[in-house]
Amino acid sequence: MINEPTRKKLLEKILQSKEFSTSKIYASYLTYLVEAAEKGKKLKEISIAIEFFGKDANFNPAEDTIVRTHTYNLRKKLQNYYYDEGKDDKYRLRIPKGQYEVTFVPALENTYHPKRILRVMIREYKITLIVTLVILLIIAIIYNFNLQHQLSSYRIIDKQDPIWSEYLQSKQPVLIVLGNHFFFDDYSEKFKSNITIRHGRVNSYEDFNALQSQFPENVLKPSDEPYFPYHSIWSLPPVLSILNSVGQKPILRMSSLITPQTLGEYNIIFLGSIKTLYILKHTLSQSHFSFEILPHIITYTNGDSSRTFQTNLHSTGLNEDLVLAVKLPGPADNSIFIIASYHSLGAPEVVNQLTQTNFRKQIEQKFIEKYGYMPHYFEILFRVNGIDKTAYSTEMLIFNEITKD
Repeated sequence: MINEPTRKKLLEKILQSKEFSTSKIYASYLTYLVEAAEKGKKLKEISIAIEFFGKDANFNPAEDTIVRTHTYNLRKKLQNYYYDEGKDDKYRLRIPKGQYEVTFVPALENTYHPKRILRVMIREYKITLIVTLVILLIIAIIYNFNLQHQLSSYRIIDKQDPIWSEYLQSKQPVLIVLGNHFFFDDYSEKFKSNITIRHGRVNSYEDFNALQSQFPENVLKPSDEPYFPYHSIWSLPPVLSILNSVGQKPILRMSSLITPQTLGEYNIIFLGSIKTLYILKHTLSQSHFSFEILPHIITYTNGDSSRTFQTNLHSTGLNEDLVLAVKLPGPADNSIFIIASYHSLGAPEVVNQLTQTNFRKQIEQKFIEKYGYMPHYFEILFRVNGIDKTAYSTEMLIFNEITKD
């Protein structure tokens, strides 16, 4: 066992590391768990949700994974810390899987620690081990050389690209948010079972709660099964392609599970329908755009003047779509890039073009002509025309710089 001053010193070092110093929510969460352990408090998922995350007594772990998600991410952050700044720490913080009790253990108590494995193997095998390691090292060097050569020819985008640079070089995790439609279940007397409903005016938990208050006699429940429209799925491959080409491994999450805390923990890319922005719609207040779901209207307001742009609700032939491409400053020196459209025609087409060199150069040139440079943050409204899900023209209607306050 280690004494209290040593524990405090170790915790303070972790909190001041680059892994935690820029992440207030995880620094606070780790401190909370350590203090609870020192008091001998047995933590449960529900008690953490209420005491730390401010949930009420109706918190349901089956529907809200906030505690498990943050605990998983906290383990990853501790792992990253011990791979880097904390690699020489004599004691390590450990959060066993399935538990929330934090313990300090000697560094070599972890069976899977590389140093422990190496010492055991050397003691048992010595010369055989050394020869094996030399052979493996040579193979690894050759493999790495060939891999780097292949990657250098595969890279399809410059890391300094002004539109995608912070995602291509991100030190924070990159989170791709896929917009998912909101469905809910209701009991049907006709079918004598629950049926799943998609309501055009219910596009968030706030809308759902408002609907439920209008029909208190109905037992409504958000559906457990997510539904992703074409907007999200067809927009994903081009973004994954440019990120993977520079070695970035993004995290994927559906938009209905995004919380306010999430907005400051990642560099975020949203892909999907305007109807599925959910909590991200509030970030658009930094831009000049606002939108309505029914009818499909985007309003551009600049000072005392405003312009409205509208597209049809449904179309079986020629189709016109409006697409928002807005890159905004996040709340914690991060970026939030929203690419969203009303129909499945627009967002995939704009995402695909934004990953093409010629199209990006055209956008950059328009901004340079207007401002003399390519802004870090910007807002663009596109109109995309096509038939069904095949686009044949894309037009920039409005484009502006967004300044960081």
